[in-house]
Amino acid sequence: MTPRSTIAPWASPIAQQRLSTLETAHTETSTAQVVESVHRSLAEHHARINDGIVLYAGTNVLSPNVTAAHDTALSTRPALGWPGEKVQTAVQEIEHLEVLATRQVAQALRGTYAEVRYLTATMANLAAYIAFTDPGDTIAVLSPESGGHASHQQILGTAGIRGLTVEHLPYSPSALDIDAGEIDDFVHRLRPRLIVVGGSVTLFPHNLGPIREAADRVGAVVVYDASHTAGLIAAGYYQDPLAEGADVVTFSTYKTFAGPAGGAAVTHSAEHAERLAAAAYPTMLSNYDPARLGPLAVAAGEAVDQSPPWAAVTIEYAGELAANLNALGLVVVGRRLGYTRSHQVVIDAQGIGGGPAAVRRLEADGIYTGACRLPWQSPGTPPEGVRLGVQEFIRCGAGFDTVTDLAALVHRSLTTTDDTPLTPATRHLRRQVTTDLWGRPAACPSTDEWSTV
Repeated sequence: MTPRSTIAPWASPIAQQRLSTLETAHTETSTAQVVESVHRSLAEHHARINDGIVLYAGTNVLSPNVTAAHDTALSTRPALGWPGEKVQTAVQEIEHLEVLATRQVAQALRGTYAEVRYLTATMANLAAYIAFTDPGDTIAVLSPESGGHASHQQILGTAGIRGLTVEHLPYSPSALDIDAGEIDDFVHRLRPRLIVVGGSVTLFPHNLGPIREAADRVGAVVVYDASHTAGLIAAGYYQDPLAEGADVVTFSTYKTFAGPAGGAAVTHSAEHAERLAAAAYPTMLSNYDPARLGPLAVAAGEAVDQSPPWAAVTIEYAGELAANLNALGLVVVGRRLGYTRSHQVVIDAQGIGGGPAAVRRLEADGIYTGACRLPWQSPGTPPEGVRLGVQEFIRCGAGFDTVTDLAALVHRSLTTTDDTPLTPATRHLRRQVTTDLWGRPAACPSTDEWSTV
């Protein structure tokens, strides 16, 4: 009989089993015991990360300057409204930080206006739905199989909260992009108010020209979700969405952007910016977290400056890792196109038990990745891909001398029939990376320096 959770008795059997184990472990009855348990969990987490290799595409390590700019005391300071007419007093310094972060983020994405108060990119996407659609409207997005994010979807997705009808854009599995030959007829027939591209699986830039042309014919707004690629865009090593046809860019402020967790939106249009700001406050947010502003401003500047450089190295390393994995016999998505032009690598795991099982095998060997859907799999079926991201490993100090061993380790983990754990080999490879990009001991970040989702 599956143990029953007292926290979430409605959860799945697998989740309830894990929850029950955790609930049994935590019977603290005093604040001192709680403090001890918190510190133990933090220490064990950092030990796990230090002994393993993080290849999850949606995480990063923060630079020393970003870390130093984070003051948790600001988190408890509400600062509602525009500078000069704040509801609260004693927030003049937060006004400075708001302007700093807003300007730096806008400049990093080569936009004119930015909204940086969103707590997540999902909230930034919801703000776009609020700003540019009405309930009952149709929007066009990438399907989950084509890389679209959950926040773009209608069923169990953020678009459904707005009461929108979601249609999936025509997609070419061979091009790994929107089907340029079908987009015009699709948009003309369905007349979406909003078109969203970008998302969770972003191996290659989008061809935005045909999308822009089709959108103009029906008056649609084009939103580019750069959650995974914003840091690469800011660095100048990925496409420039606003210059190529997007009206608005939304994105996560961590991942490749390497700032604090949160979301943002950038545009050239004052009208769009005003709507996005109103969606933030007063529509969705009363207070937000001002402690994000300082580190966000610094991260934006660092992404542009590339000192030390990491974006170009990240993309090159991802390509070499993909080629090595393919040479070892794994099926790597995008081979005909050069595998990747981002930080991501995707393995087709259909022949090795599917995405979730592959991810768990890698996890057991101390390699942390994520499952993803593939363009050619059936909708609603379990993910058949494994998505890797090398951005954190690079910023932790990994060089090209590690790529062959890393590929061999991933291949062995996914294909071996030997039950002997590979964690010693993973730990050995991780220990070869002795300092991060800033000269810090790579395996010893402080408790504040890791940002994962």
